[in-house]
Amino acid sequence: MVSIRSESVTVMPIERKDGTYALRLCLNQGLLTPGMTRSVMGVMEAHPGITLRATTGQRMNLEGVSKDMLDEVVSALGSSIPKCPPGVSVCPGGELCKYGQQNTRVIGDRLLEVIKANGPYPFKVKSGVSGCGMACGLSFVRDVGLVGIAKGWNVLFGGSARHRAAPGLRLAKGVTDDEALVIIEKALIYYRDTAKKGERIGMMVHRLGHEVVADALK
Repeated sequence: MVSIRSESVTVMPIERKDGTYALRLCLNQGLLTPGMTRSVMGVMEAHPGITLRATTGQRMNLEGVSKDMLDEVVSALGSSIPKCPPGVSVCPGGELCKYGQQNTRVIGDRLLEVIKANGPYPFKVKSGVSGCGMACGLSFVRDVGLVGIAKGWNVLFGGSARHRAAPGLRLAKGVTDDEALVIIEKALIYYRDTAKKGERIGMMVHRLGHEVVADALK
């Protein structure tokens, strides 16, 4: 039997209303390696009141960490940071899902690099990659979304699931991986240079108008 060694996990502490903390595991595409899982399980075994919960953004939270054990738990896991890096919600895609029309994992990582390279932004940027129109990666309501179709990707910009909930503005239809990322980079630079501080992409699009934004990103 192969012994699995614990692997360091980076977490973001979040204080809850009841005085306890959640520790958000800063994961890439929601992936927990066997070593990371061993570390998390070790904490839960040592502290039975701590639970593990999935988030809507394909991350995981350790919930129920009391303030007096916070440093101990963080040390057992690895290290903490004030804010997790940007993440990308990615569905299984054509690699695994029978409905997937495009592969999602590689372009998800490439999209994340584009997002990181062009910040900082006026506010957070959430993105989603979906291998088909069912959009299990929540692509229609993300700040940046990719939806796979038979001949490439549809590119969406400024979707929102909160205030003035609406799908994003479609910037392109049926483009290649490289073309989609070039379009997204241009759109992110526009957002970075145009939006007000604290304004999400969807709020900016609503303020300026779809036609104005679409014309600027042609």
